Amino acid sequence: MTEPLLKKKTVVETAVVRAVVVICQLVFLKLYTHYISLYELGIYYFLFTISTSVNAFLLVPLDYFQQSRLYKLKADGFSITSLFSINRVVLQAASVILMASLGISYFFKPSFCLALIVIIPLAVSTYLVNLLRGIVNNLENRRFSVYSLLFETVLKISLFSVLVNFFHASALLLLTSTLLASISVCVAIFLYLKTLAEYKVTQKTIFQLKEIVLFTYPISIGAIINWIQLQSYTIILVSLGFVEIVGIFGTITNIGSSGMNACSTVFSQLFVPNLYKTHGRYISVYLRNALLIVLGVAIFSILASKIIIGLLTKRELLEYSRIIIYGILTEAGNFIIGALTIYLTIKNLTKTTIKMSSLGLVVFFASFGVLYVFKQINVYTLGIPMVLTQLVISLGLYTIVHKQKNINE
Repeated sequence: MTEPLLKKKTVVETAVVRAVVVICQLVFLKLYTHYISLYELGIYYFLFTISTSVNAFLLVPLDYFQQSRLYKLKADGFSITSLFSINRVVLQAASVILMASLGISYFFKPSFCLALIVIIPLAVSTYLVNLLRGIVNNLENRRFSVYSLLFETVLKISLFSVLVNFFHASALLLLTSTLLASISVCVAIFLYLKTLAEYKVTQKTIFQLKEIVLFTYPISIGAIINWIQLQSYTIILVSLGFVEIVGIFGTITNIGSSGMNACSTVFSQLFVPNLYKTHGRYISVYLRNALLIVLGVAIFSILASKIIIGLLTKRELLEYSRIIIYGILTEAGNFIIGALTIYLTIKNLTKTTIKMSSLGLVVFFASFGVLYVFKQINVYTLGIPMVLTQLVISLGLYTIVHKQKNINE
C-alpha cells in the first residue's frame, strides 16, 4: 500500500473509531444519568471540577512543555525517557499534596477524605494519560492513540455498570469508575510506548527547572483565569446550595461539549503534529478547517437538540435542551484557543496568553455582573459569560498570531 493511501486509510479509520468513541461516551452519559439523581449529578460536577482544576493549573502546562520538546528530543538523538524526571517530580508532589489534604480534611471535614482519595489521583492519572497519548500521537502512532481512547471509554461504561450493582449510585462511584479506567489505560499506553524506537534510545538530556518554569508559568496563569471563567460557577453555585441547577446545566452542556470535543479531538490527533512539524506555518489551514467543523456541529445541535437530549437524558431535562449550544460553543473556544496556544508555545511567546486571558476575565466578571444586577442568573443565561469570554480570548490570541506570522513572513 502506497504511503498516501495508507495515510488516507488512517484518517478514515481514526474518524470512524472516534465516532464510535462519541457513541460510547453518550451511552455512558445515558447510563449514569439514569442511575444518579440530579442532586448527585451536581455533586459529581463539583468534585470533577476540583479534580480538573488541579490538572489545568499545574499539569496541563507541563504537558504543553513536554509535547513542544518532543520533536527536538528526536532530532537531537535523545530518548523520550528524558521526560521521566519531570513526571517523577509530579508524582512525588501529588503524593505530598494528597497526604497534606487528607490530614487537613481529617480535622475539619472527615467526610471529604474519601473524595480526596479519588479526585487527586484522578487529576494525576488524567494528566499522565493525556501526556502519554499525546506523545504516542505526535510520534505518528495515531491509530493506537485513538484506540486507547475507545478502550478507556468502554472500560468506564463496564466498570460503572458492574459497580452500580454492588454500591449506591453516587457521584463518588462515578468518579471511581473513571479513575480505575484512567489508570488502566495509562498502564496500557506506557507499555506500548516502551516498544517505540524513540523510547529505546539510550542517550538522555536534562531539562533545567528555569526553562520549565519560564515556559509553563504563563500557561498556568492562563489556566487559572480560564478556570474562573468556565468552571468557577460550579464551585460557587454548589456552595450556595444551587446543586440541582449545576446538575442540569452541567449535564446538558456536557452533551454539547462531548460532541464538539469528539470532533476536535479527531481533528487534533490528525493535524496537531503538522503544527509542530512545520514550526507553526500550518496554523492558517488548521484554523480555517477547525472553524468549518465548529460551524457544522453548531448548526446540527440547533436543529437536533431536543432529539439528542430526549434520547440521552431524563425526560425532566428535555425543556432545557436548547442550552446544549453553550457546551458546544465553550468547547469550540477551547479548540481554537488550544491551537493558537500551541502556535505561541512553538514560538516561545507563552507570556502573551496572559494578556488575553486577563482581558477574558474582565469580560467574564462584567457580563456576570450585568446578569446579577438585572437578576437574570438562571440555567438559561449561565453560559452567556463563558461564551463571550471564549470569543474575546480567541480573537485576541488570533490577532497576536496573525501579527507574528506577518513578522516571520
